[in-house]
Amino acid sequence: MTSNADDDSIPPPPSYPPPPSTPVDDLEIQSTPVLERLNMQAAAESNLNDNTSKKGKKKYTLGLILLLLFVGAGIGAALGILLPQTSNVKTNDVELGIYQVLDGEGNIIDFTPSSVPSQSPSVTTIPSLSPSHIPTIEPTTTPSSSPTETRSLSFFAIGDVPYSDLEACLIPHELNKAANSGADAKFMLHLGDIRDGKPYEDWEWRGGQPRPCPEYLFEDVATIFEMSHVPTFFSMGDNAWLDCEDVDEAYKFWEKHLLTFDERKDLGWPELGTTVSRNEDHIEMYSFVLKDVLVIGQGLPGEGRGVDHAWTLWNVYLDENARWLEKSFAENEFKSVIIVGNSSAGWNERYFLRLEEVARQHKDIPIMFLGDGHDFEEEAQFRGLPNLHRIALDDVVTPTLITVDPYATGNLNVFTYDRRCPCAGNHRPTELFNYTSGVCAGVCDSNDLCINEDAESVLWGEE
Repeated sequence: MTSNADDDSIPPPPSYPPPPSTPVDDLEIQSTPVLERLNMQAAAESNLNDNTSKKGKKKYTLGLILLLLFVGAGIGAALGILLPQTSNVKTNDVELGIYQVLDGEGNIIDFTPSSVPSQSPSVTTIPSLSPSHIPTIEPTTTPSSSPTETRSLSFFAIGDVPYSDLEACLIPHELNKAANSGADAKFMLHLGDIRDGKPYEDWEWRGGQPRPCPEYLFEDVATIFEMSHVPTFFSMGDNAWLDCEDVDEAYKFWEKHLLTFDERKDLGWPELGTTVSRNEDHIEMYSFVLKDVLVIGQGLPGEGRGVDHAWTLWNVYLDENARWLEKSFAENEFKSVIIVGNSSAGWNERYFLRLEEVARQHKDIPIMFLGDGHDFEEEAQFRGLPNLHRIALDDVVTPTLITVDPYATGNLNVFTYDRRCPCAGNHRPTELFNYTSGVCAGVCDSNDLCINEDAESVLWGEE
């Protein structure tokens, strides 16, 4: 049998010959090729197993690669939903990725990343957990919103001045101090009596002939209060009205120069911020609501000299005041009330009986009657009513600051006041005040500017 040792193919199964008939020596010689063939067969089977193992490994590796490609494709599809969409274009035979992104205004724009890597680290879109010490924008010097205003209402009040040249000189300086006091006052009230009420020939109370009240008296007072920094309202007192030689003429001067003084537009005053209503027949009666406080102006002067004139029907006039009071309560919404008048004396008792009725009907509304007197007076429960209060200012040249907090709870007295270091007062003659210590020290140094002015009462019309 011929040997195929050089053949790489797998040999066929061996064919075993019948028992030899030849001598033993010949049998040994013939057995060598048979062993070689068996060895070759074993080697071929081993080679077959190696080839089969390698092919199995190749198939396993290829499957693993296909699995990874499949998983990668799924991840890529998912990311394609979340990441910006891309489209490929060719520019100068170079394929660039153009990304569509949103700008700051929500518009879609094309964005082409640079092919040159940045030399500095890129900024992450994930916010840092630690704050930066560097502001992202420049600070602004303009406040983003206006400061919150206080709920309370403040205003200045003064009365019974000027009686003398000295007081006429001092008042503008005191008005200037009020303007620079830092108080958030919205208006000023003059409570009446703009001159001395006793300019009679014989100086007997209610005797003799009264002096005239010339127009320049009212012009002078208007000029003095042009120094006010806020709208100023005047109430009529008896001194420059019912005590004048010609009462009706004096009333006309009031109408012309003082009763609508708050409406002046030439003084640079800030807007009051509300609408002022006036009685059609008596413009000295007014009302307005500011910061939930109802302010009512009344014509309540002290008792006049009692001679015949157009105002002798005094009860009719007082009834009209009461009607204006009730009308103002009925037509407005408010939480507290300031009633402004010159006098709360018995001369006006008919009116105050009506005021009592109104106060009882509005027992939960704090009400203050603000008037004028020669001495400072305060009455917490005026006429025995818990919600009715009274303050009478004295005859000083320094305005008093009054504040109303309509939202104060647990107390019907929502009114506070600040006398603000009065610098002069009293009459016949005017007395200058001076403070050498405490919070008022130096406040009245402005008195020196008027030291040479006459402190005696001015008798207008006697020149």
